[in-house]
Amino acid sequence: MPPPFRHRVLQFHRWTGLILGVVMVMIAVTGAGMIFRPQLDPVINRDQFAIAACHANLPLDTLISNARTANPNGGALTYIRLYPDTNAAARIRFSDDKWVNINPCSGAVLGQDNRYGGLFGTLALLHSFHFVKNGHLIAGTVTLAFTVMLILGGLMAWWSGRPHSSRKSVGRTFPRHLHQSTALYASLILLTSALTGLPQAFEWCRHSIYLLTGSQLPAPTPQSAAPAGVRRLSAEAVWQHAQSVMPQVRQAQIRFSEKSDDAIDIRLVGSDAPHAQAFSYLELDSCTGKVLRFIPYAKNSLGEKIYLWALSIHYGWVGGLFGQLLLLAGALSIPVLAYTGIGSYLRRESKRPAKKRLLLHIRKKTIEAKGICSFELVDPAGKKLPPFSSGSHIDVYLRSGLVRQYSLCNDPRERYRYQIGVLRTSDSRGGSQAMHDDLEEGSALEVGMPRNHFPLVPAAKRSLLIAGGIGVTPILSMAEQLASIEADFSMHYCSRSLLHAGFLNRIKSSIYAQRVTFHFSEGASSPRLDLQALLAGPDAVTHLYVCGPVGFMDAVIDTAKKNGWSNERLHREYFASEIGNPDHNVEFDVKLASTGRIYRITKDKSIVAALSEAGVSIPTSCEQGVCGTCLTRVLNGEPDHRDSYLNEEDRMKNDLLLPCCSRAKSTMLVLDL
Repeated sequence: MPPPFRHRVLQFHRWTGLILGVVMVMIAVTGAGMIFRPQLDPVINRDQFAIAACHANLPLDTLISNARTANPNGGALTYIRLYPDTNAAARIRFSDDKWVNINPCSGAVLGQDNRYGGLFGTLALLHSFHFVKNGHLIAGTVTLAFTVMLILGGLMAWWSGRPHSSRKSVGRTFPRHLHQSTALYASLILLTSALTGLPQAFEWCRHSIYLLTGSQLPAPTPQSAAPAGVRRLSAEAVWQHAQSVMPQVRQAQIRFSEKSDDAIDIRLVGSDAPHAQAFSYLELDSCTGKVLRFIPYAKNSLGEKIYLWALSIHYGWVGGLFGQLLLLAGALSIPVLAYTGIGSYLRRESKRPAKKRLLLHIRKKTIEAKGICSFELVDPAGKKLPPFSSGSHIDVYLRSGLVRQYSLCNDPRERYRYQIGVLRTSDSRGGSQAMHDDLEEGSALEVGMPRNHFPLVPAAKRSLLIAGGIGVTPILSMAEQLASIEADFSMHYCSRSLLHAGFLNRIKSSIYAQRVTFHFSEGASSPRLDLQALLAGPDAVTHLYVCGPVGFMDAVIDTAKKNGWSNERLHREYFASEIGNPDHNVEFDVKLASTGRIYRITKDKSIVAALSEAGVSIPTSCEQGVCGTCLTRVLNGEPDHRDSYLNEEDRMKNDLLLPCCSRAKSTMLVLDL
């Protein structure tokens, strides 16, 4: 089986679970609630079901009369359920689907309940979808689809893609192992429960059982032969005839038709029956009481016996308490499978950036310095833009699928615009060139929602802002916010020269201008930044924020650490990932959990590129480890994080990586793909 096909099988398995899972969970949970109905119903509704033992029951017609008195608008008599050898109430139902429970000894009405009322009635209603027309077909179709597509697909995924176990991966892979283990051990129970329920939902399924076993289909209900106008037998007479045919009865179900010439259908369960649905079928002439057909359970066809066994197994009436507990475990495994099955998907998606995009217009394009342009983006209808916090950035969608990330550099209180600054670089891969050359004032531009991987710490008593070159953009927004709340901060802006310093006039005219120190590497207009002097003797309340070229930020952070700054008070922003020199890379293997296939990642290729060549596609956007589009779950192995999307806490967990840029420190990574 080629890898892409296996990948599609897994995706099909997941989406089938998501689509059918909600319905199947309801079917399973409601089914679980009904498994112990025979034991719980007499306890919960003791007054309606339990009676004192007696030696003689009242005539059945008396019981029916009392039931009609209790339910005068019930309509025609349709059903009677009797339990002759137990201390249980008789149950009488009319065409309004209401049960009347009667003491067969005294004739007292014990209570009424709707066929689908009360706790267990409601569970039965939901379980079989009787609240909609042909609901049993819906329940059966969902069950059939779930059984075939999920269990078989899940077993395929299990056998084709089990990750290696290791002590290190136990905590991270527990939900996945729980999902696989639950599916493996519950599959037989679920399959049995599902298949035994299908004959009730589909008539063709029941007929298939007959055909496969060589049994004849049930014959149509015979007609009474009595002349027209002859009165029908009383209910008590019908019951006496039934007892004469089969004396030892544990349960009797008498069904009455509204047509006078239809036979009376009686289903009897003998005292020696092997299970609760082991029916003997008796049909009497409704006028004469003549036996039109009698089929003891032992004489039933093989197809009918299989069908009746299926009913008992599905209801949990086989195997006693052990059988019920086994069925309960199978039913409750469905919610477990649903939770664990979508858990990794939801966790991974929760880490992904928001997919919503905004279509904005460029209201102003300004040359801020040599090689630097700022763009003011507004809503074309003048609406307020989604809020952002200082340090945020947006994805900008350019020509030919290019996506680049630019920091927002305006005051976060400004809801009418987003402002970004773009440096045109000589080694541009097309992003900065497109921004400078292709976009003009009035152009439309699609951008993503603001995201913040470089936030200010609200509790910081003092902030030290250090910007290098175009890295001033998020620092500007931070300075605006800190100045607006009159916080204690200072800012150092390093640039090549006055000509290369963006937003210079804006800074000099700002309310925080006195807090800013400029440092230029060319000329003598200002002193170079002395990091050692600036960062020596740190206090315990100042937080440092730095943004700029990677080498610049590394120098700042390294100097700070050497001077005793703690990691929790050091914050940096990246424009791109630390992809590094390919000569320093090492080869490693990637295993896909869905297929078990292993792929070699060479020094000169990223995980995304190598898998793409093998036909495994991973959605990407920035390809620099900034946007988070390709975020993937790691099931085993130790990633070499080279992105700027995950924070330090996420990296330490080693359960996520961005395969567009990150690599492996271990010899193999097992990915949730």
